[in-house]
Amino acid sequence: MRKIAILLIALMVVSVGFLSGCTNNQQGVITSTNPPANINTFASTNEGGLIRFYFLLEDANGVNTISDGHVKIEILDNTNNSLYTKEFDVKSSEFVDYQLKLTGQGIGKAYEWRVPITDINKGISSFGFGKAVLTFLTPEYKTLNAEDTLVQVPTYTQEELENMQEEEYERSAIIVNLVQTKGSFEVKVTKAGFFNKYEWDQQKQYFRVDMEVKNIGSKSEYFLPSGLAIIDSLYNQHEYTYGGTLNTYSSVYPGVTKKGYVLFEDVPLKETSVQLVFELGYDANYNQYLFKYTINLK
Repeated sequence: MRKIAILLIALMVVSVGFLSGCTNNQQGVITSTNPPANINTFASTNEGGLIRFYFLLEDANGVNTISDGHVKIEILDNTNNSLYTKEFDVKSSEFVDYQLKLTGQGIGKAYEWRVPITDINKGISSFGFGKAVLTFLTPEYKTLNAEDTLVQVPTYTQEELENMQEEEYERSAIIVNLVQTKGSFEVKVTKAGFFNKYEWDQQKQYFRVDMEVKNIGSKSEYFLPSGLAIIDSLYNQHEYTYGGTLNTYSSVYPGVTKKGYVLFEDVPLKETSVQLVFELGYDANYNQYLFKYTINLK
């Protein structure tokens, strides 16, 4: 399915290239003198280091028309971060004849301009596409809107995204430094806080707990915490989820310290204090040791 989706996107992008710029062959195309009521077409095509944008206006009867006006364009990535914004005035005399590139058929008068790729900031997109939002203000102060959802934008690499989300977490994380020693393990909670992670063009928020686990015993032991959860102030329980870096099923040799973090979903952002709880190891009566940490977030 993913390959089919990519193929469909590619075909749609190629279809944009079927439109070309100025031509004198406009037989059969009527251009109205009425004011615009709608943006009939708004699209773009990548031309190497440039993106060519163009739009066509139509009147209330759906007939191609031209007009003075004020344009605002904003390019966004798949998380709706703004990558580029520009506003400018246009004149009706600046609209040019457009035609289908394959057939030469005229489609009407359009306004076009080009944006250097270097003017667009990097964004987040798995397939390299963002969207452009066009606003056209007519002389009658009527606002017309259109979107192009297949704009090719510069994107961050996976490594760049991981560095960004780590830097953001480090700026906001709370230093905890709470240590508990039970059985063969010394477990230290070093930091905690909310962590934004980019997953499939979406920014998802987790609660993150950084930990250091040391085997203080004389033989290797499995670090296998059970019931690992966050309990919030309303006594709602939030189990840990995948995506962390701390291996919660691993053999730890004597004297070895393992570091990493675990993630929890749906912890309320308003929380000022939560509890981290889990069971690990057994006492002489084969009862599991309970580790409990109160993490203050303010």
